[in-house]
Amino acid sequence: IHRLVCNDFELFLGDDQQDPLGLSAKLLRLAVSLQGCSADEVEPLISLSCKLKCVDLTPLEPQDLWGFWVNVYHSLLVHSRIVCGRPRNVRHLFSFYNNCSYLVGGHIFSLAELEHLVLRSQMAKASARLMNLLVQVWRRDDKEFEERPAFRAPYNPSSNFRCRPDWRLNLVLCAGNLASSSKIPVFEKMSAAAFDSLINKAMEHFLGAAGRLDKKPVQLPYVLYRFRQDAPGASTDGYDRRWATVLAPILGDVDRIVYRNSYNW
Repeated sequence: IHRLVCNDFELFLGDDQQDPLGLSAKLLRLAVSLQGCSADEVEPLISLSCKLKCVDLTPLEPQDLWGFWVNVYHSLLVHSRIVCGRPRNVRHLFSFYNNCSYLVGGHIFSLAELEHLVLRSQMAKASARLMNLLVQVWRRDDKEFEERPAFRAPYNPSSNFRCRPDWRLNLVLCAGNLASSSKIPVFEKMSAAAFDSLINKAMEHFLGAAGRLDKKPVQLPYVLYRFRQDAPGASTDGYDRRWATVLAPILGDVDRIVYRNSYNW
């Protein structure tokens, strides 16, 4: 893998005792504000993202750790888009996800690794065909995470690099294409109720942007089919019924579901 490490263009010599979640939120807001700028105008983004290299994630509770990694994923997505431009074909698209990376807490993560090894570490896996043929990830065990960082960084137990499972990730994580939401939530320190409210707003927008809720049958984003095993509910129910049940507050009563497959940028 030929990596483009977007936050390794300068040394980080500052204080590593920062608030990781606050840093990730500030970074994401900055990245979004710089959309449309040229690659030569992203110096503030490079400087701020360098602070990720030495973050200590140990103080974060599971909710905040989840929010941190979602913020980091979206920051890298936007940062990489500014630096590399829009992928022009399928080969460029997968190269973009496999190669564009951040150093976080002493370890390197591409967009693909952030999604599949960190955020989805305890969730349904992508198909073997997708992972074997298109997605390239560097799998690391607990010992590598804890004993072999790429440079001197605060100690982070391996659990800091694995998020709790949450099916709602499927309707929060933006891949930057037409099968995703056109808005990105920013997670900060907040109560559980505020956290759930923000996720609900993000999911509602995602379904409206990437699905067709006005059609009969309702068209849901294809990501819900790709990761259909994430659908909560009794395993005796089909995944269509489970999605319809858990999304009823947004969809209302639906008789039939299909999945919309549109991945253009």
